[in-house]
Order: sequence, then C-alpha cells, then structure tokens
Amino acid sequence: MAWGRMIKAHRTSPVAGLLAAALLIAGTAVAQEPSTPPPPAGGSGQAGSRYHELLPDIGLIGAQVGAAAGWSHNPYGIGSGWELGAFIDLPLARHGSSRLSYEIWMSLSGGSASSERLRLLDVSPFALKYTFTRFDGVRLRPYLTAGVDVTLAVMDFPGRPFPDFDIRDAPPSGFGRTTSASDTTLGLGAHAGGGVELRVSRGFSLNLDYRYTRAEADQSLHSATAVFGFHW
Repeated sequence: MAWGRMIKAHRTSPVAGLLAAALLIAGTAVAQEPSTPPPPAGGSGQAGSRYHELLPDIGLIGAQVGAAAGWSHNPYGIGSGWELGAFIDLPLARHGSSRLSYEIWMSLSGGSASSERLRLLDVSPFALKYTFTRFDGVRLRPYLTAGVDVTLAVMDFPGRPFPDFDIRDAPPSGFGRTTSASDTTLGLGAHAGGGVELRVSRGFSLNLDYRYTRAEADQSLHSATAVFGFHW
C-alpha cells in the first residue's frame, strides 16, 4: 500500500506543478495591468488663435508655408512693378510671448520702363523671423525678419536698335560698339523687413509683409505683399 501511494504521488506531481506555474503566471499578468488609464498629454491648450507650438503636445508644431503677391519698386532704374513669392517658416525656439523661426524665402519681381524690361529672382536661403505672440487674444502677430539674399537680375532690351556702322567704325575702334539683347547680373545682398499676421483660423492666416532688399552695392528693392499662410 505504501508503495502504491508513492507511485500515485509520483504520477500526480507533474499535474500539480503545471497548475502552480499557470497560477503564478496569471497572478503576475494581473499585477502588471495598469489600475488607471495613462495620464493625458502635458499642457492645457485652448481653442482659437492661441495653440500649442514647438511640440509641447501632439498637434501643430508652429511651422508655416505660404505664397505672396503684391507691389515692388525694382532696382536698375526700372521703377514700380509686381512681385510673386513663396516661403517656409520652421520653428527654432519660443520664449515667453515671442518665438524665433528659420525662414526660407523666394520671390520673382518684374517691371518695365521704355524699352527695358527687368526680371529679378531673389532667393534668401537663410533668414530669421522674430514673431510677437502677446496679441494672440485679438488674432494678431507682428513680426520682424532679416536674412541673406542671392539675386539674379535679367535685363531685356527688346526694342533697342543696333547702331549703324560706317568706315570709321572699322576695327579696332569698332570693337565694343554692338548692343546686347539682354544683360544678366548675379549679386549677393541682404534683406530686412516686417509685417503683421492676421490669424483667420487655426490653420490659415493673412499676412501683410514689407521687405527691403539690398542687391549688390547700389541696387535696392522695396516690396509690399499680401501673404496667404498655412500653418501646421
């Protein structure tokens, strides 16, 4: 009888071991389950013109892309003309009621006077934009901007006649008397300006922008544009 009880205990001990292991695993899983839901994201945003930026919460990061159109006063003696532009702003830092962003700007302006026509491509690969956010309650954000510019000016002369030559214009005195149909000038300059951003909705704004660009040493460009901005 003792030998039988030993055999029976030996046969049932693996079953008891498996049951004990299963109960242990179940108890561990229950202990690891959270008793409360995860905490909400930090911060407490409000709907309207004031919103989270620079990733304090999941949502808008404070970047902006836009297109501009308006008036320009062109260099090279052309006078008033038009300007089309586009830009992108990427947030860098935020401090109190202001924020700093990195801006890339590109514009094309043009104008004509008598028989001359100007096309000026202005690219600013590096600019800083300082925006004041203390007026968010009335949906206004004034800003200042400055940066480095590369300009490419193309001057066309579609109506300029070539001069008449006679025997006195024979080489070498005749060299350099011909007229080119267009002139191209590449310059390095800088710009400074400012404006105001009117927030229409959470993701859309209307900006009024003014910029002064110094192209080369003695050429300047004034531009005043209306800007449609999209925020994300």
